[in-house]
Amino acid sequence: MLKLTTYRRGQFPDLKAKLEADGYTYASAMELCSTQKLASLCSEGPVALDVSPLLPLLDPASRLNDTASVTEVLMHQLPDDTLFVADENATAGREYDMRTLFDEIEKAEIEGEPAEEAMRVERGAKLLIDLSNEKTDELLDDFDSKLIGQAPFKKALRKQVEAFRLFNSIGEQPILSMLLLGPSGVGKTEAARILSDLLAPGQPLPKINFGNYSSKDSLNSLIGSPRGYIGSEEGELTLKIEASESGVILIDEFEKANPAVWSFFLDLLESGHFTDSQGAVHDLDGYAIVFTSNAPKEEVREKFPPELLSRFSLKARFAPLSTEGKQAFVRRYIENVATKYQHTHNTLPHPDDVVNAALEGIDVSKEENIRVLKNEARKWFADYINECADL
Repeated sequence: MLKLTTYRRGQFPDLKAKLEADGYTYASAMELCSTQKLASLCSEGPVALDVSPLLPLLDPASRLNDTASVTEVLMHQLPDDTLFVADENATAGREYDMRTLFDEIEKAEIEGEPAEEAMRVERGAKLLIDLSNEKTDELLDDFDSKLIGQAPFKKALRKQVEAFRLFNSIGEQPILSMLLLGPSGVGKTEAARILSDLLAPGQPLPKINFGNYSSKDSLNSLIGSPRGYIGSEEGELTLKIEASESGVILIDEFEKANPAVWSFFLDLLESGHFTDSQGAVHDLDGYAIVFTSNAPKEEVREKFPPELLSRFSLKARFAPLSTEGKQAFVRRYIENVATKYQHTHNTLPHPDDVVNAALEGIDVSKEENIRVLKNEARKWFADYINECADL
């Protein structure tokens, strides 16, 4: 068993400087990726290992702690003179989970900066819980009209929003979470975008796409690198929510995230807040988080842990649009671009005439993906403009 020393945010610079002055090599637990790396660290002298990024992964009841388990094994191979330290924000509430790892936990005695409360980042986001009942009904009516197709999802969403507003008001549900499944191009991302635009017009939609992440560094990319890393900085999630007043967050291609990220969201959906790598607590109470996945239904059940699936307020599968739905999409898109073009060029027939021509000229039966259909509509409109210019 090992001993852990915790430090406050204000103590960290002085504590790290003292450790290094005493001959210790400061390192993060996430650097213990192999026995080779472990041996390399130990060859440099005694090690002060910061386990702050490891502690949120300790959840004995979860299948999400593979990374934590491997790192814990490596920790027990470290020399007896190894010191273990952690930010007290990372240890708060996890004393029981740490029982199999540390037999003693003490606070750092170094003076550092004056004691401070955990820095909690509040934000003035526009949230579903802040609307009146009347405004909520209006927003959902607009949502129904703007999102083409997916009638079962719209009906389920209305019920879930009503339940969310009720349970959030009594402190029982901090976040409205949705897992939207289905093939690419059926409207999953569009649903999040429409909801965000209706709730916070003109604000960017905070979006994280795990298709762009490497598995190894997913958690660091999301919430920032742990203190002590060269180039430590804020994560993408922090930056995106700080840059927008929208109370909606989109998490795309969630099936490509790794277990550490799943564990992070497991905690976030339960608590309504998260602590970034710099120790700042971000309050997301009242937010709606939309998770999307292209994975088939069978793969979802096998891939995602059941405790994570049970956390989602709403799970829905988006079906490909019907012929009528695709025609409605073309009608709406062409009408929109034709109206914009008419305002700037004043050389087109009435938008209704353009729409009718588009519906005759575009074979919607050839495409299932709405993004591809949108590109086809753009090509058709460009050709239509060129033909009008030649007349």
